[in-house]
Amino acid sequence: MQLCIDTSSRYGGVALSDTDGVVVEARLWHSTANHTTQLMPSVAELLASRKLSAAELSGVAVALGPGPFSALRVGVSAAKGLAMAAGYPIIGIDTLALEARAHLTPDGIVSAWLDAGRNEVAAAWFRGSGERVREDEIGSPDALLDDEPAPPDGVLIYCGEAANSRRDAIENAEASGQASHPAAVAPWTPAGRLWALAELAAERLRDGDADDLATLQPYYLRMPTIGAPKRRDTVRQGRSAAASTQN
Repeated sequence: MQLCIDTSSRYGGVALSDTDGVVVEARLWHSTANHTTQLMPSVAELLASRKLSAAELSGVAVALGPGPFSALRVGVSAAKGLAMAAGYPIIGIDTLALEARAHLTPDGIVSAWLDAGRNEVAAAWFRGSGERVREDEIGSPDALLDDEPAPPDGVLIYCGEAANSRRDAIENAEASGQASHPAAVAPWTPAGRLWALAELAAERLRDGDADDLATLQPYYLRMPTIGAPKRRDTVRQGRSAAASTQN
């Protein structure tokens, strides 16, 4: 069995899959924070339900993002910790490829969208083979809709969590003529990424194509902005400074 971990967005999940990449059991949740309180208890529950220990797994796969900085760190750190402790291979796969996996068609192009914050979207474009058409981008939905690559013979399929939440805008763009080619928005479910992660990870494990545990990192696409300290930190530091002065 391999363990699959996805903390790429507010929707997170873990799954156990067999050597063919078929999910046998999963746990899904919606987090209002960064998945810290849900992830490891869900892993423990999943293993217990199958009477397995972490050491009995054959590998661990993790979604790399892009996504929220803290959420990605939680998932990737947990996966690396498990792999390091047990000595089994780790596979990291970017989340845009996971979103696109189920929608690849021979004649079309798939445009996978994930929320990137600041009212922007992270996007990647895939041919039917799974090969990327061009570099991944972050931009406003309108800017991306104006610059989508046209499929040579087929439909441009929008998919992913951010495309699903912007379905009306995408469909209106096509109806108004903003889109210069036929387009459709694929249905989205939180489980889809986990199922794709299981399949792709199984393929790579069979090929012996594991990642380097020491160098594997989340895929941010855009590095997070570090803001000013929160008020409670400022107050605490101020009190410490005052105490030091008095001493």
